[in-house]
Amino acid sequence: RYQYYLQVKKDVLDGRLISSFEQGIRLAGLAVQADFGDYNQFESHDFLREYVLFPMDWVQDEAVLEELTQKVAQEHRTHSGITAAEAELMYINEVERLDGFGQEIFPVKDNHGNDIHLGIFFMGIFIKNRIGRTTVIYRWNDIGNIAHNKSSIVLELINKEENVLFHTDDLENAKYISRLFASRHKFYKQNKICTE
Repeated sequence: RYQYYLQVKKDVLDGRLISSFEQGIRLAGLAVQADFGDYNQFESHDFLREYVLFPMDWVQDEAVLEELTQKVAQEHRTHSGITAAEAELMYINEVERLDGFGQEIFPVKDNHGNDIHLGIFFMGIFIKNRIGRTTVIYRWNDIGNIAHNKSSIVLELINKEENVLFHTDDLENAKYISRLFASRHKFYKQNKICTE
C-alpha cells in the first residue's frame, strides 16, 4: 500500500494525472496527514511552504501559492485522528477517481501527419485528437494483432480489411509502444473470462 501510495502521489505531483484545484487541495491534505500526522501536533504550519504539495504545472505567484497552502492546512485539520495507513488509502481512492487514471498516453501522428494521442487503458486502445474530436476506442476484442514496422505502429483489426497505422518519432518508441500494447492484449486474451 505504501509503495503504491508513493507512486500515485508522484504521478500527481509530476502532472501525469490531472486534478482540479479542489481535488489537488484534498489530495495535499491527505498527503500531509499521511506523511506528518495530526494537525494539532504542530504549533505552526509554516513547514508546508517547504513541502511539495501541488503538481509542478500549478506554479503560481506567491500570493496564490500561499492561499492554496492555507487551504491545505484547513484540509489537513479535517483529517485529524486518521492514521497514516488510512490517509494513504483515502489518497489512493481519491486518485483513482481522477481523469486519466489507469491510462498511458503517447504522442504520435496519424497517416495524414496530424498530431494525436494514442493511449491504452483496461478496455483497449484509444485515440484522442488534440482538436477535440470524439475519442476513438478499439476494444481488445476488435484487435487481432499489434506490431511495429520501423517507427510505425500497426493495429490489425478483426472483421476489417484495413490496418490502423500510427507514426512515432523513432524506432525505439514504436518498439516500446507496440510491445506494451501487445503484452496488454495478450493478457486480455488469456484472462478474457475474468474481464467479462
